[in-house]
Amino acid sequence: MRERGITLLLALAALAAFYAIWLRPAPSLDRGADGARPTTAERRGNGYAALFNWLQSSGIDAQSFRDRYTALPDTPARGNLLILSLPGVEVFRNDEFGALDKWIRRGNTLLINAALLDQPGWAMARTSGTVVEIESLTGIEFETREAREARLDPRPLSQRVREADARDAQKDEEGEEEDEGRPNFDAQTILGKSDQIMLASTGPHPLLAGVKSLALESDYPAESWLLRMPFDNFVLTLARTPAGEGALFEQRLGAGRIVLVAGGSMFTNRALGSADNARVMSNIVSTSVAPGGLVLFDDLRQGFSAQYDPTRFYRDSRLWRTVGILVALWLVWVLGSTRLRAPAIEIHAPSEAGLVRGAGGLISRTVAPHHTALRLFDHFFTHIARAARGLTGVARPDRGELWQWLERHAAILPQELDRLKDWYAQAHAERGVPLADLQNLLDNLERRLT
Repeated sequence: MRERGITLLLALAALAAFYAIWLRPAPSLDRGADGARPTTAERRGNGYAALFNWLQSSGIDAQSFRDRYTALPDTPARGNLLILSLPGVEVFRNDEFGALDKWIRRGNTLLINAALLDQPGWAMARTSGTVVEIESLTGIEFETREAREARLDPRPLSQRVREADARDAQKDEEGEEEDEGRPNFDAQTILGKSDQIMLASTGPHPLLAGVKSLALESDYPAESWLLRMPFDNFVLTLARTPAGEGALFEQRLGAGRIVLVAGGSMFTNRALGSADNARVMSNIVSTSVAPGGLVLFDDLRQGFSAQYDPTRFYRDSRLWRTVGILVALWLVWVLGSTRLRAPAIEIHAPSEAGLVRGAGGLISRTVAPHHTALRLFDHFFTHIARAARGLTGVARPDRGELWQWLERHAAILPQELDRLKDWYAQAHAERGVPLADLQNLLDNLERRLT
């Protein structure tokens, strides 16, 4: 029983080692990798499950789109809405930009929820990448307040550099006593409570029917990103921050349009019911989706692929039931069917044939082949000497007489005699001789001669 217990402990240790090496999830460099992401399957605060279910219950054909934009559906050709959240974990490919542009120009709408004015947990410290992706998708540019002030400053660059150096030198001389006691906010320091950012609608517009205010929620201190007015297209501002900067924009593109929200949390589960967020989403759907049109949620950009979804695979209960059954069967086999101790080896007395085989093996390993061949020739000539004595009348014929007798004997073929002489010469020259062939030849000759 004690041996069975030790075997069980060792089996469990082997199972734990296998899990630690192969099944333990590797740590991710993205600190928000395990957090809630804006997908249709996510029911936590940052997900879109509430919006997705609301649209489906209202009779809207809402779908989770998990493919590249090159695979956007062609039917219906117009009257569709695509909802995209930025930043994402899946990068855009070059051929996607052209496919998306053609899709919008046919009469479809792209709604972009970009985390610029707010900082949800899934978008923390990734704003600069979001700005680049927005510019690639829409041509709309954003800049920080410092960048705008530097761009609009009429003073020469050399003067601004000198003044900045003077301020830095003065700050070093005075020290940093004035900063003591002032709270130090880091862009990656989570707030104790989510911060709500209120937005005000700008005026009458089909998307703003019944909308007075909108709300964003931020988990981290947000940066201040401002719209940089484009020179080659027109952008309509639909909502502004308390500071008067734009937060909701509309851009016409062919027969379609792009609606850009400078916040990533407006239509998530936790903020959909705040202010008039649900109303503006209802207006976007009613003015953008035609009868038979689709509402597509870009879940691919947040890690959900149509080809392979590892999260869904590992969350499937059938996988763990199968693993549990295999582990149970393995433990039963280890504890019940395996021998814990090898059976004792019984030593039997060797037989005569075994002794002969053992002696032969010892001789073949220790005696040179030419010595063995010489002994075989000696035994052969001793046996045939008796037959030769009866035929020739010589009492004790020597080796030369025996060779002459063999040459004259009719029972020996010439080629056999040549082979016998050749091997006899090789044995006396201490060269290798094929012992098995020699033994067979001597046995055949001896049976014919005696």
